[in-house]
Amino acid sequence: MQPVFLTGHSRPVNQVKFNHDGDLLFTCSDDGTVCMYETFQLVRIGVFKINEACRSIDITKDSKYLIVSATTVGLQFYDIGTGRRLHEVKVPGVNSKIVALNYGDTEVLCLYDHEKRSYIRSYKVADILSSATNAPKEQFEV
Repeated sequence: MQPVFLTGHSRPVNQVKFNHDGDLLFTCSDDGTVCMYETFQLVRIGVFKINEACRSIDITKDSKYLIVSATTVGLQFYDIGTGRRLHEVKVPGVNSKIVALNYGDTEVLCLYDHEKRSYIRSYKVADILSSATNAPKEQFEV
C-alpha cells in the first residue's frame, strides 16, 4: 500500500471523513472549503465554498446531506448531490468547533464556545431541513 497525496486546500486541513459507504471522502479546511473526492480513483469531484474556516464535518448515512461547522456562523447544511446550501443554523458565540450526527441521523450536535465557556447544543435534523426554504443558489464547483 502506498500513501496517497490529495490536493485541494490552501490552508491546514482540520478533518478528513468518509461517507457511510466509503465511496466518497470529504476534507474540511481553514481555507473555507470542503473538498469531496471519489475514493476509487481518488479524484476531486467537488468543492463546497463555505466562506468560513471549517472545523468539522459530518455526512448523513444516505450521503444526501453534508453538515459543516463554520467557525463564526455555526452549522451549514448542504445537499451533496447539487452542492446547494440548504440552511444555516447560527449558534451563540464565535467559535463553532465540532459537528456530529447521531447514529440515526435524527439529531445533530454542535460544540461551540461562548464567553470563554464550551457548550453543546442538539438540533433535530428534520426541523432544520423543513425550514430550509430560501437558500442561496449553487455553492458547489466541479
